[in-house]
Amino acid sequence: MVYLPNTKSIQIAGGGIAGLTAAIQLKRSKFHPVVFEKESRIGDKRHGDYEGLENWIFTKKMSSFFSQTGFDFNQITSCPISKFMIHTNSFLPFTVNQDRPFFYMVRRGSSLKDLDTQLYKQCKAVGVQFELGVKAPEDCHILATGTRKAAAYIHGINFITDLEDQVHLLLGHEFAPKGYAYLIILNGQGTLATAYKKQRGKELDLLSNCLDYFQSYGIEIPNGSHFASRGSFSLPFGSLVLPFEIGEAGGYQDYLFGFGIRMSMMSGHAAALSIIGRKKEAKALINELNQKMRLSFVNRILYERLNDEQMASFAKKLSKAIDPISLLSSAYMWNLKNILRWITMKQRYEIRRT
Repeated sequence: MVYLPNTKSIQIAGGGIAGLTAAIQLKRSKFHPVVFEKESRIGDKRHGDYEGLENWIFTKKMSSFFSQTGFDFNQITSCPISKFMIHTNSFLPFTVNQDRPFFYMVRRGSSLKDLDTQLYKQCKAVGVQFELGVKAPEDCHILATGTRKAAAYIHGINFITDLEDQVHLLLGHEFAPKGYAYLIILNGQGTLATAYKKQRGKELDLLSNCLDYFQSYGIEIPNGSHFASRGSFSLPFGSLVLPFEIGEAGGYQDYLFGFGIRMSMMSGHAAALSIIGRKKEAKALINELNQKMRLSFVNRILYERLNDEQMASFAKKLSKAIDPISLLSSAYMWNLKNILRWITMKQRYEIRRT
């Protein structure tokens, strides 16, 4: 059992975005958080690949969201994306447009323009203590150490290019079984990756398939640095008890398309509020987050039932919608239809955390 100390010193295991969010909230409330990160630099476990801050699961504007969690969004290097191209085996490539951004693209890693480093610098600016290259003690109050088991995998390549800015989503079993592949090129830097679930008895060279596909459309992708990571789809989640499990350690990520940055940050925020003593606010925040998590889980199960043709048809419907973001947002609304789906499907999970 982990107990809160009589002093205001709080130990946090893990310097990912969830741990950083908890730390800056605690420091701004006159606590003394100490972040233990086993890597020598914050963001070293990432690879400089692009990732999206989604804009459809939660309605709060990005600048307001970051301010609420303790950070200044103006100090974050990001690129709003309001248009991208979808590729399927059923249709010729087509474009999805929206007046407001679908997401804000950020890079993940330890470079100066990466999200992890920029959040770390904001934490340092307010006096958060970091112990880098140090294994966390066993009795930390907050656990933000990442996923323990894997159910999904990402394999990708980062590269330098002179191609113009563009974003592509590639759907189909041969490119990403029960997942999706994507190509993002911004400011001369690119990421091509496939996010997928392994198929028993089948070993496909998915990244090569993606490379061949885009090159068939005249998009030349040069050699670059390969990277790999993993994620989990796990239940249960949402317990506000010590030690607080936040971020991927607590199962907080978007199970459908993997854009879990905001969910991860919210879990860190909720843990900090609970420690500070603002338990009513913490409970309200975790309840909102858990509703979205449940719907994310349902969406994952529904998505995995689709074959390539059904997946392509939904994507085409999205491209023809007057307000595509509202269509995406409807899948995360806690209405009667989605509540019944959760009740029916909640026992179908990939991993149960112990």
